[in-house]
Amino acid sequence: MAANRQQGSYLAGFILAFTALVAGLVALTNQHAGIGVVVVLAAIALFVYSLAGFYRIKRLEYIDEG
Repeated sequence: MAANRQQGSYLAGFILAFTALVAGLVALTNQHAGIGVVVVLAAIALFVYSLAGFYRIKRLEYIDEG
């Protein structure tokens, strides 16, 4: 799982983004297409934010080991 608080928060954001993406895609197939688009776009933004955070934290771990 997560080794520190930052990794935990980015992991939680990643899991939330995945859940929101699935919910948004389901809403797109139903009669709620407007809200589905909003949820899918928010999920993609959260994915990008989480992945950028993971990349930044990974670099700091290598510095601590050396």
